[in-house]
Amino acid sequence: MDNTKENLSLRDREILNHLVLDYIQTAGPVGSRTLSEQHLKKFSPATIRAILADLGQRGFLAQRHTSSGRIPTEKGLRFYVDTLIERRPLSDKDQEEIRGRYHLPEIQVRTLLQKTSTILAGISRYASLVLTPQWDKNIFKHMEFLPLSQGRLLGIFVTQSGMVENRVIETPDDFNFRELEKINNYCNSAFYGLTLEEAREKTVCELAQVKTDYDQLLLKALLLASDVLNVGQTPELLLEGEAQLLEQPEFADAEQLRRLMKTLEEKREIVRLLEHVAQSPEVQIFIGAESETGVGQHLSLVAAPYAVRGEIVGTLGVIGPTR
Repeated sequence: MDNTKENLSLRDREILNHLVLDYIQTAGPVGSRTLSEQHLKKFSPATIRAILADLGQRGFLAQRHTSSGRIPTEKGLRFYVDTLIERRPLSDKDQEEIRGRYHLPEIQVRTLLQKTSTILAGISRYASLVLTPQWDKNIFKHMEFLPLSQGRLLGIFVTQSGMVENRVIETPDDFNFRELEKINNYCNSAFYGLTLEEAREKTVCELAQVKTDYDQLLLKALLLASDVLNVGQTPELLLEGEAQLLEQPEFADAEQLRRLMKTLEEKREIVRLLEHVAQSPEVQIFIGAESETGVGQHLSLVAAPYAVRGEIVGTLGVIGPTR
């Protein structure tokens, strides 16, 4: 059901908004007297109670005990997110903190994303999720092999979207400058404009051919290229800050904690959600057990895609208790 189409009066919305905000801060039921004394002095507790009862009957609120206050249901939280929430830009302080954590302009992609996950967890105080790019569909631009020491090369490749991947290669062969130049020229000519998936397939086909032709330098070039191109064929989920979730009052209950651990250990549904998010440029919010989201009744996920030079390549997000 689209909750944004529900006919809530301005008064109903104001009361629901304050109740949700209090619930987010306290994780506990919110009573009519609290709302009246702290936020809505223009309404009597009796008026607020009547409105809360009506919102409860309409599925926006729930009451754990008849004598307690109320908490928002997933429907109530969804209405808040879609209709009432006040979206604010990131503070200058947070922006400066984030910029200060990134130093090197060219850093291995996985290291960069691991740092991103750590920063997200630190700022949000919840668990962060970063889905690494699926390299297969990226377009090859450049590859280079550089000598590090005897028996070790640094393989570098760059995609047309600007992603850079470095890999140290152990090799029994020693290459002189001229041989490496020939290998680099061959790889850049052979793979330019192909997706990494196509480039890998080409190395397999040409390896089979070259082995019969006994072209040793070309064979070595293909073996080196195959090693470097063998990166991230499936996205990896980077998770940070799980321990911070244990500090939340919702997970003091042993059963809730067990469900949390199970959700985080079985990452398939989370990965599926994050892949879905990558299909849209917008921030998306998944609340609890909303139909087939897979997050789990006890959790919510806020996620958004990230891009390189305007091309969406992965997803990042924050996961925490439903509120």
